[in-house]
Order: sequence, then structure tokens, then C-alpha cells
Amino acid sequence: MFITLDCGTQFKIGNTEFEIKSIVDDKTFEVFNKNYRMTERITLKELHESFYTDDETKKLRFYVEDDSDETAKWDMENHTPLEKLDMDRKYAIIQPIIEGRVQNVKEYVDNYPTALLPSSQTKLYRSTVYRWIKKYSRQENKLSLLPAAMGPKGRHIDTENMGFLRDFIEELDKKAEIQTTRDKWLLYGKEVKRHNTFREEKQQLSILSESTFRRLYKEMHDPRPRQIQIMGIAHADLAQNGVRSSFIAERPLQYVELDWTPLDYIIVNFDTDETYRPIVMYAVDKYTDMPLGYIVIFKEQPSAGDWKQLLLQIMTPKTNIKELYPRVQKEWSGYGKPQTIIMDNASVNDCEEVSEVCGAIGIGLLFNEKASGHQKGTVENALGKINRVFHAYRGTTFSNFQEKGHYNSKKKACVDINKLHEMIHIVIVDLVANKYNRGVGGIPEDLWNEALKDSKIRRQLPQQKEYIELLFASSSTYRIIGPKGIELQGQFYNSEPLNELRLMIQNTGGNKKVRVRYGMDMRHIYVYDEKNKRYVLAYLKLNSRLMRHHVDFNYPIHEEHLAQLCYMNNRDANEFLQNQEHVTDALTSLEAIVQEGNQEYKQTKRKRRREDVESSKEFSAIFGVGNKADSIPHDANVVLVNQEEADQIAEHPSNVLAQITEDISAAKIIEEEALDKVDFEQINASWTIERKLR
Repeated sequence: MFITLDCGTQFKIGNTEFEIKSIVDDKTFEVFNKNYRMTERITLKELHESFYTDDETKKLRFYVEDDSDETAKWDMENHTPLEKLDMDRKYAIIQPIIEGRVQNVKEYVDNYPTALLPSSQTKLYRSTVYRWIKKYSRQENKLSLLPAAMGPKGRHIDTENMGFLRDFIEELDKKAEIQTTRDKWLLYGKEVKRHNTFREEKQQLSILSESTFRRLYKEMHDPRPRQIQIMGIAHADLAQNGVRSSFIAERPLQYVELDWTPLDYIIVNFDTDETYRPIVMYAVDKYTDMPLGYIVIFKEQPSAGDWKQLLLQIMTPKTNIKELYPRVQKEWSGYGKPQTIIMDNASVNDCEEVSEVCGAIGIGLLFNEKASGHQKGTVENALGKINRVFHAYRGTTFSNFQEKGHYNSKKKACVDINKLHEMIHIVIVDLVANKYNRGVGGIPEDLWNEALKDSKIRRQLPQQKEYIELLFASSSTYRIIGPKGIELQGQFYNSEPLNELRLMIQNTGGNKKVRVRYGMDMRHIYVYDEKNKRYVLAYLKLNSRLMRHHVDFNYPIHEEHLAQLCYMNNRDANEFLQNQEHVTDALTSLEAIVQEGNQEYKQTKRKRRREDVESSKEFSAIFGVGNKADSIPHDANVVLVNQEEADQIAEHPSNVLAQITEDISAAKIIEEEALDKVDFEQINASWTIERKLR
């Protein structure tokens, strides 16, 4: 994963291939341009800029034998616990051979314990071991030993049985008395039988075999609760951490200390007038007091994702500082992969996610003892110095409430998040890294560069920026890709590769819900392409709402900032819904206009029909032309009749009805006789078919 910039290292910048021929100095390399067959010089700064750029024509990529594009393997969450266990077991097998501690490989392989083999191996062969060594040597990290994705992996134990077993083992771990594993298995079987008496036959739990129980018990067993009861918490911490004294660093990057503290400073959001007290997470090299990275968060305490983002800052170079912050005067050259990181033993720090990622790339973890701040005094002092600098400016909280007095820090706040980043850069670069430090007896920047030369340490760059960002991504979620892209925190992310992924899913009928990974800087995210087993980049789209809130894409955009903008948008929309009488009135007015138009249109059509009836003539082939409109009264509701006829109708209505029926029957007979006299054959004979004249 990490590449050493040394003679023979091959890389590409865009489509141009290079090979390092010699090292002029620490910041200049003599390289051979394979495309133009000529030798030229390239600086370390140019390599750093090419490493960070998203422009494919200027992007730095190192040559490796295994140049697969399966970026998904760099996301540890995509691998099952069994796959990770197999990876560790494979590495444990080949590590003595790589380090030269094995003289007879055949004898070592034949006598290797079967219980320590990966789950996919029943017997160990030399060819298999050499294949693992070859895969590991390509990238020099354990992730290369992960098995290729060939379908679902894991145990055939359902979640309910596994949960019951985990609860049973946790209860056993709380007891101080000693029991054999077989006795625990027997008690487990008895507990399962007792539990099944209250369950239906189809829902009963299965009893695991003794070997399976032993294997799972080793994985789930936590000795710490019993150690606390037997030895006390101090000795239990010693047994778990294995640390009793401070660490002495002998070279740069040997020990890197990490810590966090609330910043003694209040910042304000110019758009909402809301104030925040940020937390600064900080990393420093123990040997030279050189700052290696920092991040700012806006919650009570950091999470595992925040620690991973700080590690990402430590291992990547800091570029474009003077372009973003012109008032920074000096250089900041501190970066590199640490050998061991030191943290305190707070519960938020001792998390499996951080140890898992660090173990995958060979970074050790050390936790100092409880109430032993002197064991990481370097970072404690550094954070104290940073806070003391901020005590001199408007919006400070000072170090304690007695010093603060009646000073209103929130009303004095006048700096936003972008200005805070600039202030922290000035403090770290000019007032820490390039200021004389009595504790180390020199300027950290100078001591850092000199120590790298003296110890002959060559810092390594990640093979690709995408790999390291995915490995240390702090958050993940699932979203559906739409024509506008992916919506996250009320904003849309899109790119050409993402649109191609959307079309591919649409055409092939794949799962529309995709996995999204991102870090603290929300200017871009990674979207998982399940078919091709890779991640694609998507970028935050600039829109008028972000412009109104003065979001600058040159600076990191925090997830909390986008979340706040999304909250404000939803809040304003809900407030509008509470007071929208004019909207209801407008909809009522539109409905009234439609009804009025309908009535007017009906009246117009009735008038038009009356006019057409009065002026139209009905043609008849039998009786000729007659004006039937003459028989229609002007007022259809008023009929004038003879008074004598009206009296007869009133006296004998049934006789009148019979007379009307007789008249209708006589009229039909006359019409039928007239039709019989018509010679239709003669009429048909006179009809001819003629062509249309042109």
C-alpha cells in the first residue's frame, strides 16, 4: 500500500511514465521519462501536488504488480470476521519466513499446527505459502492476503443462536470462580434445553458441538471482568495494556501521540448567529515535537471515525497551505506512517474499529495507564500551548471560570469555521513547528528534517489517495442514485462515473440502493459499484443555496455544516406550513375561476345550438326539404292549446292518450308505403365508380 521513493521506483503522472534513477537531495529526484526517453528532475512538492489532484491528466500513480481496481478491499467493513481472521493467520504463517527466521521451509510447513491454519486450509503446502509471500510482497500489507470475493462467507450459525451464546458467555465472564470449558459447554446445553421448553418446535435453538463451542468461546471470552474481581482494576489494566512507564522515542515516527481537548475559543456561524465551542484532535511526533495533523469536530467527544480521519491527516502530506492561507509564513513538512501511536485509555479511544484498521497496515497501538498523563506528555503540552495562544483573542473561554469572570465569550465571538482553520494553521506552522522548543532543544521543523536524514528514514506515500481515504473513511450509509445524483445532508453529489453507474444499474436491473463512504471533508464521497467491486467518486454540486450561505469550496466542508443547513431548510419549510393562509386562498380562487369558466362555456354552447337549429335545414330523400324549426316554439316551456281541447283532455285523459297512439301508428304505415314505392335497384344502377380527375 505504501511506496518508498527510492531508486528504481516507477510511477506515472497522467499518461507519462517515470522511473527514479537517483536521489539528488531530500526534496529532488532525478527521474527517467520513459515516454520521451530523457532524464529530468522532479521535486517532492510536485509529487505531493500530483498525489492530491483529482485531474487524471496530472494524477500520480505508482506502479505495482497487482494493479487491480478493486478498491472495495480497502474498506474493512466489507470483510467478514472470518476473512480477517484468515488474513491474520496467513500473515502469521509467512512472517517468520519473510523475516528470515526460518531456515528449513519444508520442515516448518510440515510441522505447522493445524489448529492455526486458515479456515480454507486443511493442510499446509509450500506452494501455498510461497503464493502468499508473493501476494504480500507486492504491496507489503496484510490486506493483500484477503481471499477474493467468491460468494457469502461466515459460519452457518444463525443470528439468534449466536446472540444466545454471546449472552451466555458474557454471564460466565462475570464470575470469579474457575470452570473448565467442558463444564461451561454442558451448562450451555442445559440452558438451551431449558430455554427450548418455552418455544415452539420450529423455533427451538440448536445445541452447538463441543468443538464449535470451544472455538467460539475463545473468540467471545473477555477475561477482563474476572481479572478486575481477582486482581483489582489497576492490575487488570496492566494485564490488558501491558504499559507501566513512559516511552522513549529514538527516531521520528517511532511514537506518535494522539489526544483531544475542547478548544478555549468560541466560533460563530455568520448566517445563523449560532455559536460553537469546537474540539481539536491533535497528533504530534514524540521524538521531535513535530505536529503531524489536526482535525476539528463539533460534538462532545470523538468517535472511531474521527480518530481514523486524524490518522489520515498524519499519513498524508500537507499541500497548498500557503495558497489557502497566505498569512502562513513557514513550511509544514510533518507527515508519514507512524510505527506506533499512543492514546489514553478512555472508552472512546479503545475501539475495535481503530485497532482493526491500524493492524491491517502495521501500525501498533499503545494505551497509557489510567491517570497517567505523563506517558503522553508531549501531546498534552502541545494542546496546552495551542489553547494558551487563543486566550489572547476575542471569543476565548479562558482556562477556567475564575479567570473568565463575567466575560461573555459567546457575545464576543467573531470568527467562523474557515477563519478558525486559518488561525490553527498559523499557530501550528509558525508558532509550534517553526518556533524554538525548550523541551526538545531546537525548532521542531529543523529537528524533524535532520532526524529523517540521520536515521535514514524514507517516508512513504500511499499507493493511491483513494485507497487511504477509503480505509480511513469515518462514515457510511446507503442511498439511491437518481438523475441528480446522490442526496446526502440535503445536498446532491454527482459525477460522470456515478451517472454511468446509475445507467448500468437501470439497464441491468441491479440494486438501486448503493453504499456511500465519506470522511470529514464532504466535498467528495465514494459510491460502491457492487458489480465491478470498486468505488467511484462523486463531488458536491455547487448551488445557489450554498452560495447564499457563503460556503467556500476551497476549504474543507464539515458534515455538521451541511447538516445544519439541511436542518435550517427543513425548519423554515415547516414554519411556512404553519402560516400559509394566502396559499389556501390562492387555491380557492383558482377553483372559483375554473367553475366560472365552466358555467360561461356551457351558456355559450347552449346559445350556439339554438342559433344553429333556427338556421339549419333538414334534407329528406322522400319528403323533400322542410323547415322543422318552424314547428318548434320560441319558448319550449309554454304550449298554446285550444280551451275546448284542454277541457276534453282534463275530462277523458285515457281517450286522448289512445287517440295519440292511433295517430302515431297511422303515420308509420304511411311512411312504410312510401318507402315500398321507391325503386332502389334503379338508383343503384345509376351509381358508378370514377377516377378523380387531375
